Amino acid sequence: MGIVSSLRRRAAAVAALVCAGALVLTGCSINAGLNSNNDSADDANANTQTFTPSNNKPTATLSIASGSENKEVATAIQKAADESNVAITMHYMGSLEIMNALKNGGEDYDAVWPASSMWISMGDTKHIVKDATSTSTTPIVFGIAKSKAINLGWADDSGKTKPVSTADILSAVSNGALKFSMTSATQSNSGASAYLAFMTALRGGDQPLSEQDLSNTELKDSVTKLLSGVDRSSGSSDWLKDMVVAKPDRFDSMVNYESLVIQADKTLTKKGHDPLLAIYPSDGIAVSDSPLGYVDRGQKLKDAFDSFAKALSSKDSKLEFERAGRRTGLGGALAYASDSQVQQSFRAEWGINTDASALKTIPLPAASVINSALNVYQTVLRKPSWTVWVVDYSGSMSGEGKDGVVKGLNAALDQNKAKAAYIEPADGDVNILIPFESEAHDPVKATGTNTGKLLNDAQVTEASGGTDIYAGLEAALQQLPSESEASKYTTAIVLMTDGRSMTDNQKAFESAYQSSGRDVPVFSIMFGDADSSQLKSLAKLSNAKVFDGRSGDLASVFRQVKGFN
Repeated sequence: MGIVSSLRRRAAAVAALVCAGALVLTGCSINAGLNSNNDSADDANANTQTFTPSNNKPTATLSIASGSENKEVATAIQKAADESNVAITMHYMGSLEIMNALKNGGEDYDAVWPASSMWISMGDTKHIVKDATSTSTTPIVFGIAKSKAINLGWADDSGKTKPVSTADILSAVSNGALKFSMTSATQSNSGASAYLAFMTALRGGDQPLSEQDLSNTELKDSVTKLLSGVDRSSGSSDWLKDMVVAKPDRFDSMVNYESLVIQADKTLTKKGHDPLLAIYPSDGIAVSDSPLGYVDRGQKLKDAFDSFAKALSSKDSKLEFERAGRRTGLGGALAYASDSQVQQSFRAEWGINTDASALKTIPLPAASVINSALNVYQTVLRKPSWTVWVVDYSGSMSGEGKDGVVKGLNAALDQNKAKAAYIEPADGDVNILIPFESEAHDPVKATGTNTGKLLNDAQVTEASGGTDIYAGLEAALQQLPSESEASKYTTAIVLMTDGRSMTDNQKAFESAYQSSGRDVPVFSIMFGDADSSQLKSLAKLSNAKVFDGRSGDLASVFRQVKGFN
């Protein structure tokens, strides 16, 4: 543990400064901007939302596996629940999870509501989805702070934007003028759709991508350069929007749904911040069709589904979709453009173009090509990740706790296990394990796909001693890439703990984090008796998120976390 003594000395020195009042931490804390769903450490509850008919006497209850972006259309869902007299339980999850649920026979879900039909086409291998119908559409766009868009020459002072091609965006990234946040292409529909649009547009032509295109070296080089502009990754479109809203001076550009750019702008302008202008790539754009489909598992709830689906397509519900920034007219047009609240969403000064002709939609490739494209993204094209895993090995972790963590690490870092979830390590990745209890152990570093020793050390390290998460986290700060290398990676610290930490080193870590000037998210996985308040504070400090591993499969939670890096 050679690094520990030096860290202790530095921590003591910093703590003394804090006590002397030299550092004022409270003024530097960052509100993570997580909404009521994301701000809870209990993601199992936070990602579930129930809509009960107003008469409180539903004829049936439908369980729906849904994309997180549907949190924004809660009013439409409630109206449809009222009209159909059917209760709805929404389970918000990533597109890949929805796809896998279908591959597994639908699990316990009565319906699926992903952002795009492609996840149904890829997942419904058992042909159990019936009557899938689009509920609304929204294009995936670049949302760029108005001042930046003007500086790039892509907009004028009124917010009116100019035609911008994918090649223009690539050029801005290449010359260092543009960085942007984006969801993972293998974990979220907005990221996957944007990635497929980038590749299709840069290849040129009107045909869908082919397997041959995925072997085109020049094309792959161009897409790699474009993706090098990603400065923060996310596994959730809705969470990405919240992050940008929380710290607009830090995150001034994102790739996301037009509807979520609109939601972001409503909050940003209310707080007096620069709005994000919607930039529609002129040579190819992906449009999400938000299909709702019945999952026929023999549960005999088709009548209830039909009633709810019919209500969701009614004028009252569609109007609420458009008020939330979705499009419900033919070809991407607005059906209720004269409504004042719809006009307040689709505002020209935010760069919003309501002319459907602005949406030059790319043709989606075959499901097998999409699968291959996602594998190429994960293993070759995406920006390499640098992840420091800070793992609790205190005495309370002995037995099931440690076994769960080891299983989770293997799910995320073992090449064969991780491949099934499209999160396998690539040649350029760096993973570092720091076990901790009362002190931090020496780090174990794995580069590229050579994660065997790291996983073996995770297995053989014994659980004993107390719990000091801050000692482990401060050690993690010493294992980040150098400032000259930092731009080459999407970097994250992932903390896993089952207990309540001693807080002797809390101020020292917070000060060290602040003074480092490094914008690195500290994601936490809580299980056992972990203190959610401590973990939430870390999330707020670093614009990150707390994941709940207290129930269910820890391996699944680890896979979700990896989707954010």
